[in-house]
Amino acid sequence: CVVSSPFGTATSDGGTLNVGTIPAIVAHPVDANATAGSNVTLNVNATGTAPISYQWQKNGVDIGGSTAATLPLTNVQLADSGNYRCVVSSPYGTVTSNGATLTVGLAPVFTAHPTDLTTILNGNATFSATLSGTAPISYQWQKDAVDINGANAASYTLADVKATHTGTYRMVATSPFGST
Repeated sequence: CVVSSPFGTATSDGGTLNVGTIPAIVAHPVDANATAGSNVTLNVNATGTAPISYQWQKNGVDIGGSTAATLPLTNVQLADSGNYRCVVSSPYGTVTSNGATLTVGLAPVFTAHPTDLTTILNGNATFSATLSGTAPISYQWQKDAVDINGANAASYTLADVKATHTGTYRMVATSPFGST
């Protein structure tokens, strides 16, 4: 600015105008399931005028030292389950990502395996197993390593047993946290 009067002229120092855009989230972090002891990485992708900074939060509370576009979580445990989001900032504004739910669970583990059975011709035979782990757990029975159509409960009964039923029966248990 130049200021003039009958006694002289003065010119101010220059002021710089910076024009930029506020950050915008291009890709939000997504929900994830993880098996206890595994590693998970959450990501956010943001655009805007630099410099852009990041601050990850769990359940609305800042996570110390988590200031990158990615959040690596190593050796996750059940207590790491929660809602994660990222606050993205620049000199032009701040935006917060959608929350992503991380669910940490335990893979299915047999606490009682199916046992060998002997039955008479035309008799019945019921295989069963017991598992622990984080639900939901789905079951698939197999005969000689081939899926049995419709056999997807914690037990499997053969009615009116024939000689052709002879074989090895096993269960495959699956959850979002693994299978066994």
